[in-house]
Amino acid sequence: MRIRFVGFLPRLWFRLIQKATPTPAARPLTGMEQRPAESPVSAPTPALAEPASPARSDSVSAAAQIRRERSLIVGVDFGTSTTKVVWQDLSDNHFEMLRWGTTERGMTSSLLPSAIVIRGGLIHFGVPEWNVHEGDIRLSSIKLCVLCQSNPAICRCGSPVARRGMVRLPGLERGYPAAAFACLFLATVFREVEKRLEVRFPDDNLLLLWNMGCPMDYLDEVDRKGEWERMAGVAMELHRDVSNPASISLLADVAAHLESFIVPAPGERNYSIEPEGLAAVKAFLESPQAESKSYAIVDVGAGTTEVSFFFNGRIMTERGQPLRPSYLADSTRPIGGGKIDLELAQAWNCGLEQARRRKEAGGPGLPVVPSIGEVCAQYEHTCCEILRHHRLTAANDKRFDLFVIGGGGRLLPLQEALQRCSMPGGFAREGWRQLQPPRSLKDRLAIQADYDFLANACGLASSLDWEYYPPRAVPPMTYQQPTRPARDLEEYYPK
Repeated sequence: MRIRFVGFLPRLWFRLIQKATPTPAARPLTGMEQRPAESPVSAPTPALAEPASPARSDSVSAAAQIRRERSLIVGVDFGTSTTKVVWQDLSDNHFEMLRWGTTERGMTSSLLPSAIVIRGGLIHFGVPEWNVHEGDIRLSSIKLCVLCQSNPAICRCGSPVARRGMVRLPGLERGYPAAAFACLFLATVFREVEKRLEVRFPDDNLLLLWNMGCPMDYLDEVDRKGEWERMAGVAMELHRDVSNPASISLLADVAAHLESFIVPAPGERNYSIEPEGLAAVKAFLESPQAESKSYAIVDVGAGTTEVSFFFNGRIMTERGQPLRPSYLADSTRPIGGGKIDLELAQAWNCGLEQARRRKEAGGPGLPVVPSIGEVCAQYEHTCCEILRHHRLTAANDKRFDLFVIGGGGRLLPLQEALQRCSMPGGFAREGWRQLQPPRSLKDRLAIQADYDFLANACGLASSLDWEYYPPRAVPPMTYQQPTRPARDLEEYYPK
């Protein structure tokens, strides 16, 4: 099995064009829909009913050497607490989630802790909390450590070695950026995924496109997308040479590589960084259930909450008039499940782990902690931004459906508080949407109740087309008083 990257996007696009039917469709076929059956490109399997003659055996052997190219979109959700991976096979548009462990069952097997442990001069990746030994140094969320550089308020790790995006290990003369640790973590993720796919498709040449989520808003004022692209690019270059565990001696080279790395042009690389908020609903937006209307998303992660409003409208100038989101307003705040857990522990006067277990168990009587009010205030404030910039004026466009996603979004008091929110300027919540897994996702029914954990990864694996309009690209709309037509004096029957 060979994995080829050179000229990836041109060859992949050529393959997709070849698969297109000559009759024009009403709209493009998407990852949520099943494509018609096609003739197999790979070598035919010999019939079992009769033994093959020597001449036939030679032809079958020659045909077996013709390797098929298989195109896969790999969605990597580098989450605050866990990392999830879902891939889509473009030959039949089916999805599968990657299972990291063989001993765990259910959704747990698909959740890799986004944590690292330093033990005896080695860096261990994806180590769960129960596997930490005495004397270990554990960073419970290497993603948050990276984000702390530009926003120290979101720090939740409690580790004395990590501060403001820098990690200073005992015994080392200098500190290293958390991004260097994140690079090594992502490199091991890429390596493990690639290895699993090699075993899954041993007779194919794989064309891999990696989509990874980034916790950026759509203004991206701190250039977080550029930072994530550099981390992913360095990790992609190193992934075949990084093992788990890895030596801490690699940190200096990785940090230097990050500083000098130039991100290749999109057509020259096989990875892309996309907004996490868009990733969660991407699969829905490309499904037949999507409508031309306004939507709102409240994404409560472990460390941050992102609220965004967008209008999903048809592009009348393009073939098939596809739907495309235009983002009206967006905001990100350092409020998440970690902060909610701390407030619940204080309200219940118990330990953090006990509070987390009681929260996950649900049930009545959960207290309304301050973070819930902060999320509601952020929700209303983001809506006010639309009014301030006059991005919507029609009353019908101000009626929207709401998605509440992310692990923190499961909290029942938060859902109830969002439903009670009174929106400003004539905005009104019309529907309460719940994300559903794609119909072609393997083991779909088994994970449907926990799909919010996989929504980002599945959305990232759902599409090659990630075009959207950020808020700054949406012009203000001005209300114009309707004018009566001028009377034609020569008209026989004046209006």
